[in-house]
Amino acid sequence: MKKYLFPIIVAIAFASCTKETPEQRAALMLRDARYALHHHLYNEARDTIFSLRRNCPTAIEARRQAILLLDSIEMNAAADSLKLVTGEEWERLDVKRQFFERKLQEDIKKQK
Repeated sequence: MKKYLFPIIVAIAFASCTKETPEQRAALMLRDARYALHHHLYNEARDTIFSLRRNCPTAIEARRQAILLLDSIEMNAAADSLKLVTGEEWERLDVKRQFFERKLQEDIKKQK
């Protein structure tokens, strides 16, 4: 009996240490999305946010932050695209950038 007790205790301790809450998982995903945004990996950042929304539906605070982060991703992606285009395409992307900039400001006001 004693020889089984120690492995059972170790297994229980290990299982309890590895269980993450939805908020913890979502916080890690937000960190990854911010990292991708910082390195101009916009598709990866978007995919991470969408994955967070799909896999952590109860992580409310993280989902609120993800909304703001997604707006920042879109705004930065549009701003970077502006550097590569001219004419009507530039105007379209500039309107998109301005939209996300205004939306981000409104979302920040609502969070306060």
